[in-house]
Amino acid sequence: MTDLLLKVSFSAYISAAFLAVFSSASGKSAIQRAAGILLRAGFLFHSGMILLRWHAAGRPPFASMYEALVLFSWAIVAVYFVFDALYRAKILFIPALILALCMLLGAFFGDSAMKPLVPALQSPWISIHVVTYFIGYGSLSVAFMLGLLYLVYRKQHSAGSDQLRYIDTLMYRLIIFGFPFLTIGMTTGSAWADVAWGTYWGWDPKETCSLITWLVYVVYLHMRVLRGWKDSKAAWLCIIGFLVTLFTFIGVNFILPGLHSYN
Repeated sequence: MTDLLLKVSFSAYISAAFLAVFSSASGKSAIQRAAGILLRAGFLFHSGMILLRWHAAGRPPFASMYEALVLFSWAIVAVYFVFDALYRAKILFIPALILALCMLLGAFFGDSAMKPLVPALQSPWISIHVVTYFIGYGSLSVAFMLGLLYLVYRKQHSAGSDQLRYIDTLMYRLIIFGFPFLTIGMTTGSAWADVAWGTYWGWDPKETCSLITWLVYVVYLHMRVLRGWKDSKAAWLCIIGFLVTLFTFIGVNFILPGLHSYN
């Protein structure tokens, strides 16, 4: 049942993406509204899939790469809804969908079998640690897409144009939104590590990479707030931050496997 719900969600997302592209080309608002309805429907099925799997497995569904990718894609769409509600940020619609669809495609190639949690993961900490991290990841991922969009638009618009300033400001707001979740995720992870392994920080490869990821965004915020970095420099730093985030999430599992590696 969970696999079916995820496939329905994926179908709704990809249909919404096609309609959004067609709406952008044709300028028909009715098609954009239909795309929005499909996105909401897909998100409901996506949320239902996670809750149903949680119930069926008898544990939080965050224990494998398949489950992590499902949660990652969910967080990306959730971040879009938050920013659309706060800032009417329709510009994020297609970038967020592209990211969510990529994550779900990766999940479809993974092992969807429900496996029990290893003893160290059987803790109430898992929910707050993982969910906050992935909300942060979702926000920073959408910021990455805006960084790419900024560099594309930079070739088509003059420096300081309203469109470029809007993208730059929205990218900054996404990082401001995601960074506290990243911090909470790392902090709760340290507290959990002390309970599970008797130390707050063991320099496990994923712990180390998560710290590096956090520091990259500290640099971004420092350069933005104190040095006034905007425009292309900020966009490139945002892109680098996402690549480091992606390595922390996936790459380290294969190159530097450790206690935190997903199966």
